[in-house]
Amino acid sequence: MLIIQNNGGSISNLIFAPVLKACSKASALKPGKQIHAQSLKHGFSSDIFIQTSLVQMYSSCGQFETALNLFDKMSQRNVVTWTTIMNSYLKLENPELALIGFQNMQKEGIKPDHFAIVSLLTACSRLGALNLGRWVHSYMQRMNLELTVFTGTALIDMYCKCGSVDDGLSVFNSMKKKNVQSWNSILHGLSVHGRGSEASSLFSEMEMDRVVRPNSVTFVAVLCGCSHNGLVEKGRFYFDSMQKKYGIEPTIKHYGCMVDLLGRAGLLDEAFEMVAKMPVAANSVIWGSLLSSCRAQNDLKMAEKVSQKIIEIQQESVEKDTSHYVIMSNMFARAGLRDKMAEARSKIGNKPKGKSWIEVGCDLHEFAVGSSSHPMWGKTMEMLDEVMEKVGREDGEDEERENPHSEKLAVAFGLLTTSAAMPIRVTKNLRICEDCHRLMKSISKVYHREIIVRDCTRFHRFTRGHCSCKDYW
Repeated sequence: MLIIQNNGGSISNLIFAPVLKACSKASALKPGKQIHAQSLKHGFSSDIFIQTSLVQMYSSCGQFETALNLFDKMSQRNVVTWTTIMNSYLKLENPELALIGFQNMQKEGIKPDHFAIVSLLTACSRLGALNLGRWVHSYMQRMNLELTVFTGTALIDMYCKCGSVDDGLSVFNSMKKKNVQSWNSILHGLSVHGRGSEASSLFSEMEMDRVVRPNSVTFVAVLCGCSHNGLVEKGRFYFDSMQKKYGIEPTIKHYGCMVDLLGRAGLLDEAFEMVAKMPVAANSVIWGSLLSSCRAQNDLKMAEKVSQKIIEIQQESVEKDTSHYVIMSNMFARAGLRDKMAEARSKIGNKPKGKSWIEVGCDLHEFAVGSSSHPMWGKTMEMLDEVMEKVGREDGEDEERENPHSEKLAVAFGLLTTSAAMPIRVTKNLRICEDCHRLMKSISKVYHREIIVRDCTRFHRFTRGHCSCKDYW
């Protein structure tokens, strides 16, 4: 058992906090609990510094419920305590609660520091809360908070993930000092926005600058840009130079980018051969990427071959992802193979629940498939019906008509609640489907609105009936 010796004298509260900090860094739960017990024994249960250190320790050790319980019982809190609890919510994948935490911190009159700002911007990034992110940026300027490498990188990440990559570029260009994370954030932002050529040009500047050396993540970002823009030869060049020029061994993520790049370009045989020859075992994500390319190229023979690989991998996996059966059922239906389509659909099981978020003002609204809990659900459904009649209803499943995809609801809500001059910005937790993608193009044309959808893969900017991805995603 860990014991703090006092050699006969009184124990100061200053002893406990540094030891708890060490436990936090080492994620050492057992000695942390022992220190907690001794702090109670010596009457330091109400000391703000010890209590904050305990919240940090339990959060770092993954004991989020204990950390939250301690936090709730604190009679006094400081900016470190609030930042710790915001980070706990982020680790629990609850960025909405992190935003609420920040609002409550303000109500207590506590001013955020750089660490709190980074946590808040991270929450904005995950939720696509652009207006709130812009408020944070202006707050930093009003309070004359220095634009450090860390806050600057967090701002770039926020703007890019909230669909405003030009603002991200502006922050990047204004930074006096940049590290590799700063470069990676803007390169990845350009790439997922379909601006791969700009990412390639910026990467050339990075190489010529020679102040910051590219790392493994840098090449993932650059290869991602090549993939989303069909830059096959550039992708091959970067994949080769990564190894020969920088001595970076490709990981499964780099191979994934290359397989995606080749598959999207219609080079399915070459992509399949690359997966087969990879020095690391291919996972279902890489095979799934190739399967999506098979669907895009309408190559049923190759799709069946790839689907079988996914089935073999998932036989050894505890968690089963049935998304490949969805793709195969659609391809069988397109080919008129009704028996095979029915067999694939019978294996789909429960699909992941689709959720979408839309920010109106500084309020975030969530829509989920099968949920009617939103206060304006009825009016939103009426608006969606109007949209479908106006743009032309697609032939879809009855189930989907009764439980429309979350991004359709979010866009309908945006049409109801935002002015025609404002873009409609939606964040979705899953990949946008082909039906919704077609619908967004039609809405942008008929309603003369710009629609920006961030899904789990990339950004889609719909204007005048076209998408920035050029139907290449």
